[in-house]
Amino acid sequence: MDVKEKVGKNSRPAGIGTGYLSLMMIFVTLCLTALAALSFSAAENGRRFSVRSADYTAEYYAADLEAKRTLAELDKVVSGYSDYMDFMLLAELDELSGTEYVTLPDGLEVSWKTSINDRQNISCKVKFSADGFEILDWRTVSAGETEEAPLGVWLGE
Repeated sequence: MDVKEKVGKNSRPAGIGTGYLSLMMIFVTLCLTALAALSFSAAENGRRFSVRSADYTAEYYAADLEAKRTLAELDKVVSGYSDYMDFMLLAELDELSGTEYVTLPDGLEVSWKTSINDRQNISCKVKFSADGFEILDWRTVSAGETEEAPLGVWLGE
């Protein structure tokens, strides 16, 4: 009997060859590399978002502090007067930059905007009366938004 015949009859066929294993290792390596690249990209996006969020928060609180300083200055000016139609009071309010006022029968309504950044402002409206002051409006608005601009909300009509 020939040696080739003996080996061929008694041996089992080799199941997975080394070529298949090499292809699997290359595929797994490529998949892991792609996942690592996506992970680094997601981490960098998260870091950039955190930095932007921290910057915006700092800008907002600086603008809020400035708006509160304006309110304190207005309160100091208005508290010295009992008549809200007094010419001297109105002259002092005219000197404060960025404020607008409306005299009411029972008080005075003052509004102003404080810039957060180039896209947003804090819009403030306060009513002064004999009882002190009441904050009517204190909100963040877009820099181009006006108070009269209606929202594009469907009212069912």
